[in-house]
Amino acid sequence: MPEITERLGLTGILEIFERAPPKDKTPADADYFEGGWTFLRAEKNLIVNTGYYALANRLTGSGTYSSAPMTCFAWGDGTIAPALTRTAADFYSDCANSDTKTVTTIETFDTVNLKQIWSCFLASTDNAVTSIKKFALMNADPGTVMFNEIKFSSTISKNSYKEFYFRYNLLMSQV
Repeated sequence: MPEITERLGLTGILEIFERAPPKDKTPADADYFEGGWTFLRAEKNLIVNTGYYALANRLTGSGTYSSAPMTCFAWGDGTIAPALTRTAADFYSDCANSDTKTVTTIETFDTVNLKQIWSCFLASTDNAVTSIKKFALMNADPGTVMFNEIKFSSTISKNSYKEFYFRYNLLMSQV
């Protein structure tokens, strides 16, 4: 197998969108979520050590994490700041309330723009966590391998009337 001599720079950005129905609508109305998505904010993340290993193993097709695709996402109410050495177990133990769900879509790696996008969706019924403070990509539900960790700059409130769309953008650059 050829040796990889290029160095890659990785940046992860999570874009957060919210959809809430107009005040005069009820879930029985056909146009309950007619209003569309509202952009809330973008948050940079920390790709943890295991995340780097998982990416390198998948690029080379070998190693411990070569079969650990990040197909799930987790969210919770944790407060501990992300660190390179944090793990999936750390994420869950930090969050008194957390949940994990399958990623809606993973877009094929865009070789022109050097990016991959994960689209993650929380329905109005996903209410295990009402104060969302953290987000991470995981390999399973519940995750055993965590790719990244994001602690939000401010809490996102979730209730049975709101839906959220998290779009995680992994950008690569040659350095």
